[in-house]
Amino acid sequence: MLWTIILIVFIVSVALAKVFIEKKERLTSLSSYQKKERVMNESEQALFINLQKALGDAYIVLSKVRIEDFVDVDKKNISNNSHWGLRGKIKSRHVDFLVCNHATTKPLLAIELDGKSHNDPRRKNRDQFVDELYDAIGLPIEHIQVGGNFLELVNVISDNLKSDANPENL
Repeated sequence: MLWTIILIVFIVSVALAKVFIEKKERLTSLSSYQKKERVMNESEQALFINLQKALGDAYIVLSKVRIEDFVDVDKKNISNNSHWGLRGKIKSRHVDFLVCNHATTKPLLAIELDGKSHNDPRRKNRDQFVDELYDAIGLPIEHIQVGGNFLELVNVISDNLKSDANPENL
C-alpha cells in the first residue's frame, strides 16, 4: 500500500513537472518573437500611398499578399503529389501589391517593387517564374523600380486600369 502511494505521488509529480517544463518552453519560444517596427519599408510605403491616392474608391490596394491567397492549383488532371508540389512553389511567396476591384476583390493587377535584391540570380529566377505564372492565369504584372517617379508611374497604372475597366474585367 505504501509503495502504491509513493508510486502515485511520483507519477503526479512527474506529470506536474512535465506540464511546468512545457509551459516554460512555450513561453521561452514565444519570447523569441517580436513585432516589427513597420510592415513596409520606406519605398513600399511611398508607392502604397501613391497607389491609394491615384486609384480612388473603385480599387483596393492590398500589400504583401501571399500568392496562394489569389492563385489556386487546379486539381483536375493532376496527381495529389503534383498538387502539393505545385502548391509548394507558391505558398511562401507574396506579391508586393495586388490591385483588386473594390466591390468584388477580384485581382486586376500585381505590382512588384524591384530593388537591389532583384538583381540576384536566384531572385531573377523567382521573378521569371512569377511573371510566367501571372501570364498563365491572366493577371497583368507591373514591375516598378525603387527610386522611380512613383507619382508618374501610378498615374499611368491608374489610367491603364480605368481604360481596361469594363464589366467583364471587374
